[in-house]
Amino acid sequence: MAARRCASVVLATTVVAVVAAVGVFAWGAEEADARGNATARTCGGGRIDLKANEKRALQLHNRAREQRNLKRLCVHPKLQKAARAHSATMIRKDRFFHGSVGKRLKRHGYEWKTYGENIAGGSGRLGTPESIFKRWMKSRTHRPNILKRGFREVGIGTAIGTFKGKKRYTMYTADFGRRR
Repeated sequence: MAARRCASVVLATTVVAVVAAVGVFAWGAEEADARGNATARTCGGGRIDLKANEKRALQLHNRAREQRNLKRLCVHPKLQKAARAHSATMIRKDRFFHGSVGKRLKRHGYEWKTYGENIAGGSGRLGTPESIFKRWMKSRTHRPNILKRGFREVGIGTAIGTFKGKKRYTMYTADFGRRR
């Protein structure tokens, strides 16, 4: 009886380990922490921490690009910082706007040759990366930024808060660029 219990524990532990390994592999061999944050490669070959929604949005962008034989986007830390800051600003000011994108990117230290920006937000199912990305891909003004050959660098920033009275609203900013 004890041997059977021991074998069951070993089997259960093995199953849990395999499921965890498959989960890491499915995540794209990226590391994830207990809060759902992940890391991604930067344009310089390093690593950067992303929130789970940011990481998923990056994966969706790169999947769409790969399906069209376009190069993957890499995360530029300065674009990432600018995108996160803008999403947080929109939540804080309770206002949806682009503002002076070029000036904002330069203020965050990104010396661009060309840039583009997509913003969107939602709560509940409308605030998921999949929903946001689907809306961007259906838009004649947002889709070109995602699929532009000249863009190789991106920062995808999210912020969660109350927006126009809606709690747990997730704001997204995707800043695309090409440096000088």
